[in-house]
Amino acid sequence: MYDETITINVDALREKLKSECLGAFFGAGFGGALLESCDIEKASPEELVEYAIRNRINLEKFTIG
Repeated sequence: MYDETITINVDALREKLKSECLGAFFGAGFGGALLESCDIEKASPEELVEYAIRNRINLEKFTIG
């Protein structure tokens, strides 16, 4: 059986997602992005990956090993 498990640097992914949200807030005035950054701060690793996939973030940039 093939193992499709990858290891992701969750801290780096979290910082990238927060940075993008704050950029949308300060750069474009998108108020919802500020709330999203708070959600990202509290999100579990699984929720972060789901959020990244929904927002088409390349997870390969955050793999370890």
